[in-house]
Amino acid sequence: MKIFIVIIILILNSFNIKNSFSQDNVLKVGEELNYIVYYGFIKLGEVNMRITDKSVSNGTEIFTAKSKMYSYKGIPFVDLEIEFESELVFDGKDLYSRKFRAKEKVEDGYVEIEYVFHYDSQYVYVKKTNKGNVEIDKNISINKNVRFQDGLSLFYKARINSFTPEDNFMVPVFMNEEETSVDYYFKSEPEEISLSAFEDDIVAVGCNGVAKFTGVFGMNGEFAGWFSKNSARVPLKAQLNAIVGSITLELDSFKRSDFKLH
Repeated sequence: MKIFIVIIILILNSFNIKNSFSQDNVLKVGEELNYIVYYGFIKLGEVNMRITDKSVSNGTEIFTAKSKMYSYKGIPFVDLEIEFESELVFDGKDLYSRKFRAKEKVEDGYVEIEYVFHYDSQYVYVKKTNKGNVEIDKNISINKNVRFQDGLSLFYKARINSFTPEDNFMVPVFMNEEETSVDYYFKSEPEEISLSAFEDDIVAVGCNGVAKFTGVFGMNGEFAGWFSKNSARVPLKAQLNAIVGSITLELDSFKRSDFKLH
């Protein structure tokens, strides 16, 4: 009888493992997510997110993620066109930035930023050019044993953390050439949300937090987000504070072979 019970327990445990959600399924090469940015009912622009490449080094996976944000032409007080690229290190549990680039279109040129994280040597190499003129070219010391997020890797780090509801996360961030952080937590109870591009409501995992920095388009302070309640943890919707006031990002379309909203 005891042997029989042990066998049953092993079978049940095996079943649970196979059907439990895994962080490993969050990052998938070829994934492309497109969002519409709203100010009330006004469409301000779009945000496109892509995972384009993956390699393996010393047992850790390194992903390349890219993003493009742009405002629609003719929108008053809003003129934004910026591209990001981040190299993400994922060891199966933790995810952090290894390299970050940003290129923002400004009048008569571009502002370009590059961060290269040298964790073992405890510094970040920072280079910033403005219309071809070098403004910053130096190493900035960082705290020992801290792994940082950049402005793009945060998007994927939150997806990894979303598997642990009701935990409070204080995530180190390197932004605007200095150390800062973002705090957030995930709700344990799922909720249904609506998206303009899709007919049916969607079951989602909710998140609330505070960004302790000012990001693109003046985004800062309190925010809320919702992620798909499946192993992909696709961000579905976010509410943020920006220069114009409160804005909303909503998933408008996606490309991912193993993902369905319902």
